[in-house]
Amino acid sequence: MKRFVIGFAVGVAIGAAAVAIGTSRFGGVEALAARVRGALAVGRQAMEACEQDMWADVRRRRASGAAHTDRNPPDPLGALYER
Repeated sequence: MKRFVIGFAVGVAIGAAAVAIGTSRFGGVEALAARVRGALAVGRQAMEACEQDMWADVRRRRASGAAHTDRNPPDPLGALYER
């Protein structure tokens, strides 16, 4: 248990030093926070675009499925087993 606590303390110290050095190189904590907020905003935009693409695909599939008014829709795997 003692070795774990010592290792944890050393890890915290190294992590704090890395953050302090990294933030000073990139303009401080505020600049780092602004970069993180920007990255999150871009991620949200990409997620929304992907969601819109998926909904468009769902609408397209529903529209093509509604065009088939047969009681027994064609079997998509049937062609694989026909000889």
